[in-house]
Amino acid sequence: MQADRGCDTVGPRNGESLALPAGGVFTGEIAENRAFTTLSYNGDLTTDWTDGRNHPEDWTGPRTGEGCLVNNPDGLGGPLHTQNETRATGTALAISYNSNLADVNMENLVVISVAPNTPWKRVVNYDIPADLPPCAPGQCYCAWLWVPDGCGEPNMYMQNFRCHVTGSTSVRRLGVAKPPVYCANNPSACVKGPKQMIAWHQRTGNNVVTPGDVTPPYNSKMGFFPGAQNDIFEPLADISEPRVGCFSDSSSPRVLPHRVTSITGGLTRGKCTAACKEAGFSYAGVEFSTECYCGNPKPSSSLLVADDQCNMPCAGNSGEMCGAAWRIEVFETGN
Repeated sequence: MQADRGCDTVGPRNGESLALPAGGVFTGEIAENRAFTTLSYNGDLTTDWTDGRNHPEDWTGPRTGEGCLVNNPDGLGGPLHTQNETRATGTALAISYNSNLADVNMENLVVISVAPNTPWKRVVNYDIPADLPPCAPGQCYCAWLWVPDGCGEPNMYMQNFRCHVTGSTSVRRLGVAKPPVYCANNPSACVKGPKQMIAWHQRTGNNVVTPGDVTPPYNSKMGFFPGAQNDIFEPLADISEPRVGCFSDSSSPRVLPHRVTSITGGLTRGKCTAACKEAGFSYAGVEFSTECYCGNPKPSSSLLVADDQCNMPCAGNSGEMCGAAWRIEVFETGN
């Protein structure tokens, strides 16, 4: 996805969406050309491989030089950027609970699944976390991610898709994604929990540093493990705040008078509740998608309005609502 060519401003076509089955497997196709997938020519040009040809199961590069597939006499396999299946670095899927591509950022685009030793063959499977929550209509973007190791210029690949989650009633929330850390020689340094995509060897915005000219892969060297990434969710304690209701607010007086401005990575109900609890308040409220307020007096029941008036998605998780204009959704903090 090359921003310098304007690709970041062009989203998927309306109506196209990948279905990710919660707790199931998403099966995709990787190919050097769409012609070699089942999406073209009724699949007549497909084989098990990405180039529409046939290769031995132990396909490997020569034992000279860098040993890349493309260095074989037939010159095939260059787009795989690898020496053999074992050296294929792995590919990943990530999701953001945002409907506007411009709102997708490194902190809300969370890696959810890794397919080890890919790309290799045409068909690739990604295990989807069982607790992945559903998307509001049109409100998820996904990305396919790959950083090849050698056998070509240093590079990274990203392709964005509109997506949705099927078969889920989960209310779990994804945590704020953190940059992964190269930890091949020190597993204790690996980042635990939700992780960002790898941004490396770019003009700007890199979030990964590796020793020397080492490539950062989607595998254990960067703290990613095969299959569903089940450590991406906020702790259950953070999503159990008792809800008081949706209230009509005003500039003076505020339903909850103390505003919190220290929240980073986009507002969620859990973040606001945690911040108010830490500050010693009994009630927390989210408003206008981005605003968090705290207070001690319980809001007056005379200000209660219909729940559906608190209908603006949270800036940090569009799968949940964070009030609306002059509508504040209030929760108990447990204090």
